[in-house]
Amino acid sequence: MVFAFLNVANAEDNGPPAFTLLRYDEDYSYLKNPAARTNAFDSIKYIPLGERTNSYLTLGGQLRDRYENFPNDLFGTEPQDKSGYNLLRIMANADLHLGPVVRVFVQGISATEQGRTGGPRPSDVDEADLHQAFVDLNIPFAADTNTSFTLRGGRQVIIFGAERLLAVSDWTNVRRTWDGVRGTLATPGNTLDMFYAELVRVLPHKFDDDVPDTFIAGIYDTWRIPGALAKAKTQLEMYALYVNRQSITFNQTTTGENRYTMGTRFSGSPKPFDFDLETDYQFGRFNYKTTHAFSVAAIGGYTLENALFTPRAFLEFDIASGGRRNNPGDTYDQLFPSGHDKFGLIDAIGRQNIIAVHPGLNLILLENKPGAQQLELLTEYRQFWRESTQDAVYTSSGTVLRASGGSNARAIGGEIDVQLTWQLNRYINAYTGYGHFFHGAFIAETGSHNDIDFAFTALTFTF
Repeated sequence: MVFAFLNVANAEDNGPPAFTLLRYDEDYSYLKNPAARTNAFDSIKYIPLGERTNSYLTLGGQLRDRYENFPNDLFGTEPQDKSGYNLLRIMANADLHLGPVVRVFVQGISATEQGRTGGPRPSDVDEADLHQAFVDLNIPFAADTNTSFTLRGGRQVIIFGAERLLAVSDWTNVRRTWDGVRGTLATPGNTLDMFYAELVRVLPHKFDDDVPDTFIAGIYDTWRIPGALAKAKTQLEMYALYVNRQSITFNQTTTGENRYTMGTRFSGSPKPFDFDLETDYQFGRFNYKTTHAFSVAAIGGYTLENALFTPRAFLEFDIASGGRRNNPGDTYDQLFPSGHDKFGLIDAIGRQNIIAVHPGLNLILLENKPGAQQLELLTEYRQFWRESTQDAVYTSSGTVLRASGGSNARAIGGEIDVQLTWQLNRYINAYTGYGHFFHGAFIAETGSHNDIDFAFTALTFTF
C-alpha cells in the first residue's frame, strides 16, 4: 500500500534521495559536486559553509492541504458535519552539517483547521511550534569497517519497523514527536538503537511541552539477513520496549500503567511474493494487577509484475488481545502507532481487542508517463470482530469507541476503502479516496449505529 505520502521518489544512482517522513534521513552530500546539481531546488539542498566541503546546510519543507467530509463520524455520536472541513499543514526544516561529527536538525510546524462542525480535534491544530530540534554526534570507528555510533539528543520523530508500535502519525494534521536521547550503532548489515523519550504534548496556542509522567524506553535491533535472502530485502527485527503512563483507559477503567513489550518482525520480498509477520508479548501492571497481552500481524502479497497494471493482491490477518472484567489491563496496548491505514482509512478501529481479516488489491495505472510519475489505485476490505466479548472496541488513537457491557456480540462490522494516489513528479503528490463502514451487531446493540462515510482529497508539495 502507498500511504507514505512524502516518500515520493525512488533514489537514483548518485541522484536525489527519496523524500521521507523523517526528512533528517535525506542525504544531499552528493551535491558537493557542482555537476550533480540538476534539479530545481539543488541550490538550497547543499549550501556550502566556507571552504570545507563537508560542512553545509540543507533546507526543505512541505505544504499539505486536505479536505475531509465525515458523515456519521463515530457512527453518529459526533456533531454532524454536512459540508466538510479543511486541514492545512506547513513544515520547514534546516539540516546543518558541521563536518563529519556534528549535525544539527531543526523543523518547524504550523497546522490549522478550517470549517469543522464542533471545532478542531486535538490532532488538528498546532498554530506554530518546534516539531524537531536535535543534535547528532557521529562517532566513527575504523573506516574500513563501515561502523559508527550516533548519539542524538533533543526533540525528534521516532519511527521503527512497520510503524505498528512507534511512528510519527503523519496522516493527522499534528504529527507525534518526542523529547529524548537515542544512540544508534550501525554496523554492516545491522542497526542497533537504544533510546529514552518523553511524549510531547500538543498545546495548540502555546509552546508544546511533555506529557506528565509519560515516557518510553527501549532497544530495537534490525538485522538485514545476508546471503541468498539479501536480494529479497529480508530482515529480522527484535525489540524490547518499556512504557510508563500517568493515565490510560482500558474499557471503563482509567489509571496509570507500566508495561513491557517484547517483539519480533520478519519481513521480505522474494519476488513475486512479499511478506510481513510481527508478533508481540506484553506484561506489566495496570490498576495494581499483573497484566499479560499479545498481538500478531501477518500479511502476504503476490505481484504479477508483467501483467497489465502490475496488480498486487494481498491478504492480512491481525489479532490483539482484549481484557477481562476482572482484569481490563490484559488489553493489548498498541503504544504509539501510525493508526491510519492499519485498520482502514476511516480510523474508526485500533489494534486493541481486535480480530481483523483484510484482503486488498493494488493497481499501478500509470508509471513514468508525462504528468504522472505514478498513478496507483488501492481497493481493500476489512472485517472486524472483538477478541474478548468482555472488553471495549477502541479507536485508532487508542481511546474507547464503545465500552463493553451492552452486548455480547463479537461482530464490529466491515469497512471498504478505495484510494487513488497520483504522483505528478518528484515534488507534487495528490490523493483522493472514500471509505464506508458497515456497522455490525456490537455497534448496533450499544448505541448510535449509522454507517460511517468518509471522503477526502489532498494536495502535497514537498521540496
